[in-house]
Amino acid sequence: MFIDHLLNQGNGPLLEQMVKFTQARHAMIADSVVNVSTPNYLQKDLSVEAFQARLRQRVDERSRSAPGKVRFDDINRDIENPNDNILFHDRNNRSIEQLMSNQAQNALMHNLMTELLRKQFSSIQNALKERVS
Repeated sequence: MFIDHLLNQGNGPLLEQMVKFTQARHAMIADSVVNVSTPNYLQKDLSVEAFQARLRQRVDERSRSAPGKVRFDDINRDIENPNDNILFHDRNNRSIEQLMSNQAQNALMHNLMTELLRKQFSSIQNALKERVS
């Protein structure tokens, strides 16, 4: 009970959900890269804006409710078909440059969230060991 309460307070659940989101988004981007020359393939991506809006909404709910009442592990991820690239005659809107840019941005976000989560767990571990970092 104490550990569950300790782990679900603060930014831990938010960071965990961001890591899961970037992992799922990486798989979608990789799938689009693999199928970049497949005729009639429509690229798929996860909506970063929609996910962040849901995350913000949960943070607001958590600030207004009792501790431990609001969970973050059931946030949906919206799959979208981006259409901001050139549409070719085979209905494929491929742009390897855009996909690589999205993948690099996603990887940076994933690495940042992983590092922040690692530091948070390290500080909890130090507190439990009664050490000063």
